[in-house]
Amino acid sequence: MSAAFTMERPFGQTKGDGLLLSGLVLLAGIGLANLYSASYGFAMALGRAPSYFALRQAFWMLPSVAAFLVAAAVPAEFWRDRAGFIALASIVLLILPFVPGIGIVKNGASRWIGFGSITVQPSELFKPALMLYLAHILAKKEDKLGDVVNGVLPPLLVVVAGVGIVLLQNDFSTALLLATIALGLFWIAHVPLLFFAAAGSVGVPLLALTVLTSDYRLKRVIGFLAPRFDPADLTYQVNGSLRAIRAGGLLGKGMGLGTLKLRSIPEVQSDFVFASWVEETGFLGVLIFSGLWVFVLWRAFSASLRARDAYRSYLAFGMTLYLATQTLVNVLVAVGAVPATGMPLPFFSSGGSALVSAAIAAGFIYNVSKDRVSDTAPEGLAANG
Repeated sequence: MSAAFTMERPFGQTKGDGLLLSGLVLLAGIGLANLYSASYGFAMALGRAPSYFALRQAFWMLPSVAAFLVAAAVPAEFWRDRAGFIALASIVLLILPFVPGIGIVKNGASRWIGFGSITVQPSELFKPALMLYLAHILAKKEDKLGDVVNGVLPPLLVVVAGVGIVLLQNDFSTALLLATIALGLFWIAHVPLLFFAAAGSVGVPLLALTVLTSDYRLKRVIGFLAPRFDPADLTYQVNGSLRAIRAGGLLGKGMGLGTLKLRSIPEVQSDFVFASWVEETGFLGVLIFSGLWVFVLWRAFSASLRARDAYRSYLAFGMTLYLATQTLVNVLVAVGAVPATGMPLPFFSSGGSALVSAAIAAGFIYNVSKDRVSDTAPEGLAANG
């Protein structure tokens, strides 16, 4: 029997943060209801039943709940012992979209693998896998992080490999997200500032080069910076999103009664589902959405702070940073504050792989909330520096 099971608490013996769990359930429930309201018009335009996207998302909730329960119930040390293998397996999955007969190409991007009528996006599963691996390796090498070769280089190579493969899949936004949350964990682990200076000196030129060498990305940036001079009309989705948000007013038009989602926002069920929410619930809905997310993220960060060791602190922090960053980017895109990126909104946007990925991250956070030092004296990250 694994030492993880003999030394740790048995399954389900310790309760996690009930408030965190309640917030997550509310997010998932509101997200599914909003998805139905946002997507029924688009589904009918495709010749599908009005509930097509909502039912498909409900189907994906089954494996998502299972993934959450497994991540939450299995002792954290069990996952730590297998973090390297999980990271390697997730990188292998990232390569599968390039394999003929398995990979699926859409709009010039090789991001998906198919199993019959089911498609999976491996880069979504790589997000929690990378955070798990980084939490393990940074905690293991926390006394060596001043040594670039022996301390920082091993986790950095895994990050670079994953980000590089995702870039080859033509998924710039996910690659940028992975790099950002990885750097966030490096920062929390107190990697020397010299590393970030070096990373910036290399990463910023590469970022600029990646944009400048892609006609589509360059037009996106130009359209964002100068929307009146957007000959390719690549900002039409953002413009439609802004119209819907403005139309929401104070109290919104009422759930199911939005109209701009029917004609002004292509793919409203995915990247711009937040715009539909605001059109139908108004500024009040923005307050509810923001308040619920702030509450969930507060409880999640609290779990990280109160974790009983560095590994669990980094694990909860990394998963929380992933959910927080992706949520923030999606909302900023919807309100036109950053260029459109194609980033799904956790628990709201249509997409099975994204839902499972968010559920895994939430499960790990809940797992860490079971292993807290105390409810009053934060020790985790605050004590690890």
